[in-house]
Amino acid sequence: MEGKMQVMIGSPDLAVWERFTDILGSRGLALTRFQSINQACKALTREDILLIFCENRLIDGTYEDLLAAARNVRSQARIVVTGVDSDQFDSLGYCKARELGAFDVLRKSYGIRDLEWVVICAIRDEEGVRTTAA
Repeated sequence: MEGKMQVMIGSPDLAVWERFTDILGSRGLALTRFQSINQACKALTREDILLIFCENRLIDGTYEDLLAAARNVRSQARIVVTGVDSDQFDSLGYCKARELGAFDVLRKSYGIRDLEWVVICAIRDEEGVRTTAA
């Protein structure tokens, strides 16, 4: 898996994992599933993660808890909140997630192009960080 970009998918629902692997599995990404914030933090402390897709709720907390935990371990991973119901996806909910540090927020009805676009934006952001650091 060396050379592949690391992408984590957080969901207690196996169907969500399967959806992500169906869509992103053939894109040259190393996909890892997690179900809890605890699992994610263990991975974040030992791996260079490009992107995390995280459902609104995990087994042991919410995306808000994951954003706080990622800050605590000084992770540079871009966290995208997924599976937000349409009634929760209002400007206030979106702005709140962004203010807390989310890279993006996707409605429950996200599709292939939505996921691909977020990956492209994360890669561009990572390239910008590397260029600035050099």
